[in-house]
Amino acid sequence: MTLIESVIDGVVDIKAHKGRTLLQTVGVILGVASVVTVMALVDSGRRRMTEFFSEVGGLRKLLVVNRPLQDVTRTALQVSNVGLTYDDAMAMRSVPNIIYVDPIAPNRLLLTHGSFQEEWDVDGVTSDYPMVYKFHPARGRFISPDDLAATSRVCVLGDTTSRRIFGNDEPIGQTLFINGVGMTVVGVMTRKEYFFDDSGRNALEWMNEKIFVPITAMHKRFMGDEERKVGYINAIVDDDKNNQKATAEIHALLRRRHRGVEDFEVMDRSQRLAQQAQRNQMLNAVFLAAGATSLLVGGIVIMNILLASFQERVREVGVRKALGASGLQITAQFLVESVLVTFLGGGAGILLGFVFTQAVTSLINQPAVITPRMAVVGFVTSTAVGVFFGFYPAVKAARLDPVEALRYE
Repeated sequence: MTLIESVIDGVVDIKAHKGRTLLQTVGVILGVASVVTVMALVDSGRRRMTEFFSEVGGLRKLLVVNRPLQDVTRTALQVSNVGLTYDDAMAMRSVPNIIYVDPIAPNRLLLTHGSFQEEWDVDGVTSDYPMVYKFHPARGRFISPDDLAATSRVCVLGDTTSRRIFGNDEPIGQTLFINGVGMTVVGVMTRKEYFFDDSGRNALEWMNEKIFVPITAMHKRFMGDEERKVGYINAIVDDDKNNQKATAEIHALLRRRHRGVEDFEVMDRSQRLAQQAQRNQMLNAVFLAAGATSLLVGGIVIMNILLASFQERVREVGVRKALGASGLQITAQFLVESVLVTFLGGGAGILLGFVFTQAVTSLINQPAVITPRMAVVGFVTSTAVGVFFGFYPAVKAARLDPVEALRYE
C-alpha cells in the first residue's frame, strides 16, 4: 500500500465514521484554539508595548531617577548630597555608547496670557529633547544650544497647550508670562497620539499638554537653584544591545560623582519590557496549560478510538499482511488516519482560535491578530499529537501475526 493509498483509505474511514471523527477532534480543536489565542494575545501585548515605547524614545532609552535613601539615620555625606543635577547629566555625555542626554527639571508654574491664567506643567529641557523623545516641532523651532547658553526667555508649546491658551491664533512670536516672566513662544510641537484600545484615551496626551523652556532658564529664573537639580535624566544608547553596558557605566559614573551614595537609580527600558513579559508568564502559563491539557485529552481519545478501530479491522490487517503488506505499510496506514484527524482538528482549532481571539479582544479592547506563524505552530502541534498518540495503535497493528488475525472471530 502506497502513501497515497493510505491517505485515501484514511479519508474514506473518516467519512464513514463522522461521529467518531468528531469525538477524536474535539480535544484537538479546543487545545489548538487555546494555544493560538494565548499566542495572539501575548504577541499583541508585546507589540503594543514596543510600539508605545518607540513613540517616546524606543528601547534604547535609559532613565535615571532620584531614589530616596532608606536609611533612618543618615551620615553627613548622605545629607550633603542633593540628588541628580544638570552637571551629572553633562558628565553622562562622556559615557561610551551614549549619544543623547536630556535632563528634565519639571515645575508647576502660573501661566498668564490675556484673560487666561492657570497653573501648568513646565519642563526645563535641553536641545536633545526632540531626539530623546522622538518629538519634534510642527511649527517654528525647538530650544537651541544658544538658548541654553544665554538662559533665553523662550518657550515651546505642546499642541493641546497651544490650542488651550491661544485658540486658533498663531502663538509663535507671542509672549506668554510664566510666573510673571515674559517668555517668547518660538515653536509648537507635533501632536502625539497613541491609543492602546478603542476607549478613545490618548496615552500620549500628557506630551501634548507640556510647555518647554531652556533648563538653564528654569534653574535661574524659576527655581533659583544654584545646585541645578533635575527631576530625572534621559539617555539614548546607540544600540539596545549596549543598554546593559551603558547602564553599568552610568551607575559607576554617578556613584563616583555622588561620593559613594546611591541616591539614584538607572532604569533600562528593554529590561522593563522583559520584566513585564515575566509578570505575564504566569497567566500565559495557565492558559497554555489548559490548551495542553485539551490536546492531551484529545490525544488520548484519538489513541483509544484508533485501538477500537484496530480491533474492528483485525481481519482486514491480517489479510493485507498475508498478501505481502509490510509492517511499515500497516504502521503508515494507521498513522495517516491519526494525522489526518488531528490535521483537520488543527485547522478547525485555528478557526475557533480566531473566534476566541476576537471575543477576548472585544472584552479587553486590545487588538490581536493570528499571524501565519501562529497558524503553523497550531498545525505542527496538532500533527505532533496525531503522530505521538497514533504511534502505539499503529505499531500494535504492524506487529499483528497474520495467522492469528485471520483466525480472529
